[in-house]
Amino acid sequence: MTPELLVAITISSYWACVLLMSIRSRVKFKTASGSIPKAKVERLMWLLWVPTIVAWIALTWNGSNQVTQWLANTANVGWGSAWQTALWMAAIATLFAFVITTRCWMSMGKNWSMAVRPDKKTDLITDGMFAFVRHPIYALSLLLMIGSLIVNLGWPMLLVATIHCSMLVMKSLNEERYLAKLHGQQYNDYLQRTSRFFPLRAVRNIRFAKSA
Repeated sequence: MTPELLVAITISSYWACVLLMSIRSRVKFKTASGSIPKAKVERLMWLLWVPTIVAWIALTWNGSNQVTQWLANTANVGWGSAWQTALWMAAIATLFAFVITTRCWMSMGKNWSMAVRPDKKTDLITDGMFAFVRHPIYALSLLLMIGSLIVNLGWPMLLVATIHCSMLVMKSLNEERYLAKLHGQQYNDYLQRTSRFFPLRAVRNIRFAKSA
């Protein structure tokens, strides 16, 4: 096993699980999975995002890293060993992110969807990791991408990472607008105590509560 192989298996497994979750929504819960978006903005996003995800998977299996190649050419054993340690840490981080994501998926149950579905009424989930950040799955996806980028460092993966992270931000903003309309004041209160991707506001609130 190498860091490159671990990341390739992890990323492939992640998107295979997304496919299985989509099937699960239709078969078990009899609800739309959002694999084909209804909102125009998300349909346009899918045109760029889907090829990006395919490229992401392909690049992890290619396993090309410009820093690793450079260190091999310079025969710098000390730096090479340190870099391999960094690669393993990044690979383990991607595996960790994938495992935690599966728990988020399961906790969402029938509320899980790949895209905004105006015709699908969903509950507002505010427990578990959702108590700290509004989009824990997207935050973990950022970690998946960062790990993938480190292990497969190069211009192709950097481009894929830039597009994917931009899509996550756009997707989260679109979902927040939809949920604000759907849940009203309840969601506005939720916005006040949580951050988008990183639990900064939740940590600050906990410190404030302890100091009070």
